[in-house]
Amino acid sequence: MKRATIVRGIEAAAEKRRVRLQPVPKPAPRPALFTAEIHEIHDDGVTLGIGLTLERAKLHPSVHKAVVEGARARHERVLVEEGEGGALVVLGALRTQPTPGVDAAETYTIQAKRITLEAGEELSLSAQTAAVVLRAIGEVETYAERILSRAEGVHKIVGRMLRLN
Repeated sequence: MKRATIVRGIEAAAEKRRVRLQPVPKPAPRPALFTAEIHEIHDDGVTLGIGLTLERAKLHPSVHKAVVEGARARHERVLVEEGEGGALVVLGALRTQPTPGVDAAETYTIQAKRITLEAGEELSLSAQTAAVVLRAIGEVETYAERILSRAEGVHKIVGRMLRLN
């Protein structure tokens, strides 16, 4: 009976050793979609900050480079997909700032070489009691308590008929 108890004890100890000697599991793989911060922008892609590491990624063809530049400037995160072979692709920015024309905000600044606003019938610009309206019928209307027009050079007013009050 003692011999059986000793054998069971040896087998139990051996089992514990086998459990202890198993390899350490690998870290869980990151999900196929995750977020990252833009660290650098290159001609052929970007460098992403993912946790404590930096990794290169391509931009998805639908992502405009200006969107990524804006995300980097505002420290916004971008959505990244890990494709086959571990290749990283930036799918878009996670906007944390209001978007002009979509979200209301206190101030918008738009900087561009050219800005084009097109309306099929009417385009209005207004600020409280002043307004400028452009109509498709070829009419421009300005409304304000006081309208001021200045020119450094020639100030030309052309029309078939001018009516002053």
